[in-house]
Amino acid sequence: MSGGHTPHKKERHQSGLVWLAVALIILALAASLWINAGRLDQERRDKTVGLLVDYDELKRVADAGQEIVFADMLRKARKAGATGLIVRERILADWEAAGDVVVMQGSELELLYRPLSAAAPAPGVGADSAAPDAGPAANANASGPAAAPAAGPLGGRTVAPTKTYILTKDPAVYRQIFALLETKRRYPETFALDGYQVIAAQLYSGERAALGLGWPLAQLEEAAAMGFEIIPRLRNWEPVRGENLATVFEWVSKIPNLAGVGFNDAAIPGGDTPAILDLMAEQIRPLERPLISFEFYDQAGLPDLAARLGDQVIRAHAIAENELRKYADFDDAAARFLLAAGERNIRYIYLRFYGLENPVAAVDINMDLIERIGTDLAAAGFQFGRPTGFAAFTVSFPLCLILGAGIIAAGGWLLALIAGPLTGRKFALPFALLLAVGFLLWAMLLWRLPILTRKLGAFAAAVVFPSLAAFLVLRTEMRRPRQPAAKPSLIRAICQLVGMSVGTLAGGMILSALLADTAFMLRLDSFAGVKLAHLLPLLLVPAGLWLREKNWRRLLGRTVASGVKVWQLGVGLAVLAALAIYILRTGNDSLGAVSNLEMRFRQLLDQILGVRPRTKEFLVGHPFMLLLLYFGYRFEAYPVLLLGLIGQISLINTYAHIHTPLLVSLSRSGNGLWVGIAVGCLAVAVIRLAAKIPGLLRRAANTKGED
Repeated sequence: MSGGHTPHKKERHQSGLVWLAVALIILALAASLWINAGRLDQERRDKTVGLLVDYDELKRVADAGQEIVFADMLRKARKAGATGLIVRERILADWEAAGDVVVMQGSELELLYRPLSAAAPAPGVGADSAAPDAGPAANANASGPAAAPAAGPLGGRTVAPTKTYILTKDPAVYRQIFALLETKRRYPETFALDGYQVIAAQLYSGERAALGLGWPLAQLEEAAAMGFEIIPRLRNWEPVRGENLATVFEWVSKIPNLAGVGFNDAAIPGGDTPAILDLMAEQIRPLERPLISFEFYDQAGLPDLAARLGDQVIRAHAIAENELRKYADFDDAAARFLLAAGERNIRYIYLRFYGLENPVAAVDINMDLIERIGTDLAAAGFQFGRPTGFAAFTVSFPLCLILGAGIIAAGGWLLALIAGPLTGRKFALPFALLLAVGFLLWAMLLWRLPILTRKLGAFAAAVVFPSLAAFLVLRTEMRRPRQPAAKPSLIRAICQLVGMSVGTLAGGMILSALLADTAFMLRLDSFAGVKLAHLLPLLLVPAGLWLREKNWRRLLGRTVASGVKVWQLGVGLAVLAALAIYILRTGNDSLGAVSNLEMRFRQLLDQILGVRPRTKEFLVGHPFMLLLLYFGYRFEAYPVLLLGLIGQISLINTYAHIHTPLLVSLSRSGNGLWVGIAVGCLAVAVIRLAAKIPGLLRRAANTKGED
């Protein structure tokens, strides 16, 4: 008797495990909605942006004009709406171009001065004096036999032909350059010469073009007095030590109206050395200013430095110099900046000037640009001022545990469904054991490696949820009895597609909650495994459905043994090409793959819909999935299945872009679904009409024959 009840007990056991999986997923979804509500509130409050212009570009325009000075350009830019200046740390060429210093090689200096008659040293400066607070190294370098008095301005001093000599009459510039050369271990010497203070240092040509030597403090004081906030960009140098960090940031602290700290090069100073980053964080912390990161310009060491400062970072966006020509139309430029601020949490718009090959003519053009960008941002609900950045936002350990439990339950459910035909059982002890072991492993990894584990969980969610949602709907479709005379139901197909998308969206909510952390929202860290997450569902779902075909082993053998027709080969190659493009176009930095025509199409969609849906959802994935559900899933329709899955995969990957505000992602998914359904319905109508054409032609021919 007991043996007769075994199937019923097993069925109840299986049903109980399904409900356990569903309960864990619902619990994880509830936790994700709680977390995402807090994220929405944070993003809603952060609506202040700054408009930055480039110090060097303003200076270039001012220097080119006959009747315009730097102060005039500052006033014009401020009136147009600019709120801040970006200034790179000065190199020798910058100081020289500004007229603050004269730079010579030793051979040039000797050629110029050696033949001249004697002249007295500069007043107040001894012939061999070291700079104030220059230290024993400078005094040692300035003494010795070479410093013996002799006739002529050089005083008998030996001039090294390979050394660089920097001459200035500005005491403030002299003090800054000397202090920074000394702290960066270039061992400068100093002496007076014909009214100039001279700094001698051994600098190679590369260092002369790259070594940062301070800031134009007088001009920055002028800008600050007009209300500009100042953001410096420090240059890299070697060697980086604790003592030279202190001196460098002492000079940074003298910058008036300092709004943040940025870096100029591909790697920040000492970015590969944790101990140096610790010391740098100690120097930056008292400034009480955020770091500035530049979108699409990844700087080695910046995320690690930001982590030491509590991820206090504000993101800036600029059009690179080599891209400016593509955005000669201000409508395109305005759309790009609006997109950056509205959809990627950019809070500094860094405006690079157009037309600098003719600086004088560029003045009015660029002032109009500043005004135009400001007007568009204000119309979009942004206000101008100093952005404050995100407050610290993270997810607690217990909530991460719950989110992980939902992902593990969904993954175990999917695995059991796919493996069911191979094992002969869908839900048995291994499924429950899988959940238990998976949860314990998740808890241990989360405790030891929280960020890495959360990224791993997010990747799993991106693979599992679209696969599970599609598999459940298509499995139901496979089980539905086929009646040849039955008319397909478009309403049913739409409901199935909506249900599938809701299941995928639930996974998107869990994924986005798991990565809801300031570092991800500021894109200091990002979702890992983008391409693989797009590829795996394309393998899992077809494989699982294949295994559910009757006599799937025989079907597999017959498929392998069958000949391939030319048209089938063509269709297969076309689908493979489409999938290859789809995979190549995925990723966090795929702007380079966008053509001008596509960019304009995207802008048009933004204008019409407010938030542009993803092309691969509303033009490919959702329409093809609707066609598959409407006409009925068949084994022969695998190419359509692959194209249809793209919509679900793209939907969940929308929520892997944590730097995009959540409300924007939700709007994008909603627009993608309804527009995709509309396109799919249109495709159904076209196909049905095309199917009627042969019959209509035959009837027309018969009618003509009767006549």
